[in-house]
Amino acid sequence: MKQRGFTLLEMLIAFALVSLLFLALFAAFNTIGRSWDAADTRMNKSEDMRLVADFLRRQLGQAMVVRIKGEQGDKEEQTYAFAGTSSSLRYAAPLQPLQHQGGVFLIELNIVSSKNGQALEMLYAPYRPELTWEDAFKDAEPVTVFDGLKGAAFSYFGAEKEDEEPEWVGEWEDKPVYPHMLKLALADKERAWPELLVDLPQVTDYGQ
Repeated sequence: MKQRGFTLLEMLIAFALVSLLFLALFAAFNTIGRSWDAADTRMNKSEDMRLVADFLRRQLGQAMVVRIKGEQGDKEEQTYAFAGTSSSLRYAAPLQPLQHQGGVFLIELNIVSSKNGQALEMLYAPYRPELTWEDAFKDAEPVTVFDGLKGAAFSYFGAEKEDEEPEWVGEWEDKPVYPHMLKLALADKERAWPELLVDLPQVTDYGQ
């Protein structure tokens, strides 16, 4: 019996079908690869944000009631080392990465614009009560805590006088007391994160 082989047309059709199959498989693998990369990026970013939130909670939770040199017109006086706005916070505390060195540091956290959205930066300097904030940070270089934020804001819960009802405000400057609580709201480009709430020390606790 005489066997019949494939014609040229049949072979061309077979090659075309195989090529389409490989193209479909390549596209599927490429899509899966991009999905894995995106998921991995989100997981890494989530872990970074969690670590940053834990660092800030521990760091802010160690805030201390101390005094520094203040300026009011031409009169210099001692003022409490705590001041904040919605985009900036100054306080005194041990600095976790440098705790093995001991001592108290003046710390400033700033929310600034960056090419990735917003960034949280830190300035720090050894605490010296005879210096103003500006003098203490004169030679300090900002350290980026986290970049790529979509939004961030500080707010403060307290009252300046005992007979006043405490409330949340976006500014706490030149006050004779510390606020009861501090709140930091953070959001990256993926989602808003749970608000970070921190109890703060009170002037009366230190007998000042």
